[in-house]
Amino acid sequence: MSQLDASVAKRLDITVKQNQTFDGVITFTDNVNAPIDLTGAQVKMSVRQGACGCGSSFECAGDSNFNQVFKQDFTPQIGGTGHNVLTFNEVVQLAEGNYKYDLLVEYLSGKQQYVLAGNFRVKRSYTSI
Repeated sequence: MSQLDASVAKRLDITVKQNQTFDGVITFTDNVNAPIDLTGAQVKMSVRQGACGCGSSFECAGDSNFNQVFKQDFTPQIGGTGHNVLTFNEVVQLAEGNYKYDLLVEYLSGKQQYVLAGNFRVKRSYTSI
């Protein structure tokens, strides 16, 4: 069974427009593009205003709500190797500004691993008349 790389989370900065749909797909594969088995895993994304206050500039305990402004639980979407894709299709209803986010995978064994972390920037959305 493939496991997620135990090294530090990959950094990916995300910029979205306020009140518009944020579409994105993340597929979990190993270094030879084989699907990673997510059987029994929970996947959570947290967006925070500033650092989480736990000694790291990005990562927090997945259930910590310190400075949290948005949280999404992907657990019902995933499982095994056939369902190892996260699909984002959310309207961004955060105030314009700069945030931090992390994406946490937690296995049944209790092992927790951050796979992505970075800046989450919300830009003002303009409408044309």
